[in-house]
Amino acid sequence: MRAGADRLRPGWGSLPASLRARIADILGGGIVSDSPAQGGFSAGYAGIVRSAHADVFVKAIPATGHSDSRTFIRREIHALQAIPAALRPRMLASVDDEESTALVLAVVPGIHPGEPWSEAQLHAIAAEIAHVAATPAPEVIFPAQRSMLPYYARWRAVFEDPSLTASLPHGLPTQMPQLLRLEQALPDAVTGSFLAHGDLRADNILIEDERARFIDWPHARRGAAWLDGPLLLPSVEASGGPRCADAWEILRAHGAPDAASMLPVISGFASFLWWGQAQPEIPELPGLRAFQRAQALPLLRWLAELL
Repeated sequence: MRAGADRLRPGWGSLPASLRARIADILGGGIVSDSPAQGGFSAGYAGIVRSAHADVFVKAIPATGHSDSRTFIRREIHALQAIPAALRPRMLASVDDEESTALVLAVVPGIHPGEPWSEAQLHAIAAEIAHVAATPAPEVIFPAQRSMLPYYARWRAVFEDPSLTASLPHGLPTQMPQLLRLEQALPDAVTGSFLAHGDLRADNILIEDERARFIDWPHARRGAAWLDGPLLLPSVEASGGPRCADAWEILRAHGAPDAASMLPVISGFASFLWWGQAQPEIPELPGLRAFQRAQALPLLRWLAELL
């Protein structure tokens, strides 16, 4: 698995001509070129758009496009208006009308981590997670209980599906009673007042001059500190980085708690991935189920070790 989600997005020409014209006006002149982003799981356009006067990063989708992808752009517009400026990309403009929804951002410099992962990259990311985890979340940011439940509470659904339970690796079928108890503890475990990105992986991170910057904020949450840690590490290991347990020790060097204290969150994310990878494919989001499966396997092993 690559370090981040990797897929072909719709091209600039797929957007309504009127929206392209509006974005050109924002840039102060005609569009010279665009470079679509290849990462992420959204069915809309995303990429750097250039004019003779400026470069911007654009996310956009027509009203006839994938409804969830349009919702995510709207959520990111909402989040970026509230998150402290030091933590997120600068929003230049937004569009949301009966024809389309779009977000125009300043380009964030840097390179995506991974391929290969390095200890220095992980330290930079851990330092930025610590910064985010110490930031009180604005009240308008969705509480983690609202955004993570019931999606991260899937062990009951797995338990009720004999094939999904039987195929769990690392002896986890015998641990189902404990997994169901951890699921009951999840609402309290995610509750808090701190900011979380909610969807950290390589394609949502840029590193420049040893500082990591987080992009793509539609899943921003208000909850317990360090929620982002357990959500990041499975994608790191699945793409050739260190094992989850070893990577967590790097986070610990920057203030993360003991992994055992995050066990309900780790277990909840594992249930989300294991249940999700078995669901039908979403035509607009090719590769999502394989990506979930690739992350589920190292996370389930880490979960079994912690249990």
